[in-house]
Amino acid sequence: MSTATDRLSQAALRRHHIGVKTKGLRYRGDLYVFRYNAGHYDVFLNNDRVMSLNTSNVQEAIQLFKQQS
Repeated sequence: MSTATDRLSQAALRRHHIGVKTKGLRYRGDLYVFRYNAGHYDVFLNNDRVMSLNTSNVQEAIQLFKQQS
């Protein structure tokens, strides 16, 4: 994932008053990205969606992810 492009797209979305919630988590040597999308969090690894978690709280999403993996 290109960080510069991702941040640029987030800035463009914020300009249109669309919030993007993203959090990175280094877990077992890999970098997972939690991205909020329409009431749930999608978890990505290397631009591939690994799973979807039905919660609106990022801390709860991280806990659910660690329990399921």
